[in-house]
Amino acid sequence: MFDRAFIRASSVNRALDVIGDRWLIMILQQAWFGVRRFDDFQRRLGIARSTLTSRLKHLVEHGVLQRHAYNDHPLRYDYRLTNKGLGLFPAALMAQVWQQRWAPPPDMPALKMRHHGCGALMVPQMVCGHCTGLVDVREVRYARGPGAGAEPLTEKRRRRSSVEGPPPTRTPVSLELLEILGDRWTPQVAATAFFGLRRFEDMREALQMAPNILADRLRRLVELGVFVTEPYQDRPVRMHYRLTDKGRDIYPLLLALMNWGDRWYGEAEGPPLLLTHGACGQSLHARVVCGECGEALDAHGVAPVLQRHAHRVARRQQK
Repeated sequence: MFDRAFIRASSVNRALDVIGDRWLIMILQQAWFGVRRFDDFQRRLGIARSTLTSRLKHLVEHGVLQRHAYNDHPLRYDYRLTNKGLGLFPAALMAQVWQQRWAPPPDMPALKMRHHGCGALMVPQMVCGHCTGLVDVREVRYARGPGAGAEPLTEKRRRRSSVEGPPPTRTPVSLELLEILGDRWTPQVAATAFFGLRRFEDMREALQMAPNILADRLRRLVELGVFVTEPYQDRPVRMHYRLTDKGRDIYPLLLALMNWGDRWYGEAEGPPLLLTHGACGQSLHARVVCGECGEALDAHGVAPVLQRHAHRVARRQQK
């Protein structure tokens, strides 16, 4: 039987409490590209200075970025990723893989990754740390961890209106990805399917979510192609919500966020969830590796490479 403590105390939720905002995600991406100065963030993103100031302050307060003085007269600071911020890099790589396959930004060059270790242009992969097999959500088993429990719901929840609408300038982050991660409820709703929940009432009970909010997020996830609906009752009509291939491919991203949340926001007694890789029977300690040489990836060993016209080929292949 499903234990709703799986989701209520999820480390994914703790991670999204910190970074689950459209502007925060775009700022972090630019930081991984090497941007450090306020004016460079503002110019690249077309973000209002007041909004940029508040988001940078948020990331500094949460220890994801740190300020560093680079000029004395006048005193000016840049913003650099901390170890905590660099720890989000596996999630960023998995987000890029999902985006490139399912929602590449229109009229933008395709973004590839070069691994310094082997020199190859590669696609990052998430593998089991024991058997090095690819992580497939259908082969992952869950058990209640020592940190599971009825975590109190936070009062501050972002509304969809705070993340809707296109950003004012072009960005390498797709709008679909921003919509999925930039609202705290949407990834939680998607995550219920990874635990085998398919019915509206089961999802509502697990998430303790208002019915109108759940209905809105489910509707949008269906529109985005993350879920498909299947009727299981005629009178009244009731639907199952099933993950599509596009939806299942979000799992490595959420797993990377969970690992980050476990490390930086976990309870002293341990994580809420214990995962087992069904293929090898061992505890799942997922790693993100180079798809060419298999070496573990970090922010210092990967460089983004923009490929002109490559995005057109990728989009044709999806048709």
